[in-house]
Amino acid sequence: MVACPVCAAAPDPPRVVSPDRLHGTPGRFVVARCPRCGTGMTLPPATFHDLASYYPTGYGAYEARPHPHVRAISSVIQAAQRRAARRRPPLDAIAALPPGRGLDVGCGRGDVAAGLVGDGWRMTGVEPSDVACVVARERGVNARHGVLATVALDPGAYDAAIFQQSLEHTDDPVGDLRRTHAALRPDAVIAVSVPNAGGWQARRFGGRWYHLDLPRHRVHFTASSLARALDEAGFTDVRTSTSTSAVGLLASIQYRLWGRCLFPHGLALRVAAGLCALALPLARLADRLGGGGDLLHATARRPSGSSGK
Repeated sequence: MVACPVCAAAPDPPRVVSPDRLHGTPGRFVVARCPRCGTGMTLPPATFHDLASYYPTGYGAYEARPHPHVRAISSVIQAAQRRAARRRPPLDAIAALPPGRGLDVGCGRGDVAAGLVGDGWRMTGVEPSDVACVVARERGVNARHGVLATVALDPGAYDAAIFQQSLEHTDDPVGDLRRTHAALRPDAVIAVSVPNAGGWQARRFGGRWYHLDLPRHRVHFTASSLARALDEAGFTDVRTSTSTSAVGLLASIQYRLWGRCLFPHGLALRVAAGLCALALPLARLADRLGGGGDLLHATARRPSGSSGK
């Protein structure tokens, strides 16, 4: 039996079918939609071994020591992205806090957490890639190898938590949010960013939507289902918003035309991403006309005196 990972309802029959267009994992994967809360779920269910096999060594967030030219281009792009992200939801809620102890779930190489370390935060990262953990530690992040179900965290110890494009990678999002809730102190803030499965781009491109990213993305959130997941985990004051990514629309058009990613890794990927940034104003206009961006964000807090659900 397959149940919705947010509300436990039985899903509707799958309507989206797609191969792995980014890294070419063998097989075809489907997305079923929950009729009660709107959450999408990737099928078939995956074992821990299956999940590990979906991430090749060239997976973007795990590339440890790229070519010097690639590293130079990436550093410029990432620095600009970090500065902009701190001024926008959801990370603006973290930037408004005095530096304290932070938790970055799915920290990768520490791109976000390292920026907060530079601002005076003491950052703990949770990351299933041991290679990425090594790089994150070199950047000042206390990266712990594993997932929230296997990594021990101090209860009630953290002032903020971040899920930056990571919550969609777990088959148990509410469980991971509850584990995070237990690790946060009362009134601590959580900031979540995921692909916007309720947006016009997801509807328009279907199985060729870039952010679908099957089979790595296990859960597909709408604004209401993400808010429900946070509520189920015990968080309050949930606020959601959307934004436009630099690559989402053009990459989806690429999938529509060629059915796959033409530049999946390395220098070619960085150059393509940089060129996509030039078209960002047009993508933002399309999202404004369509009713929302391709990225979904939420902020919430652990209420005072709460003990978790």
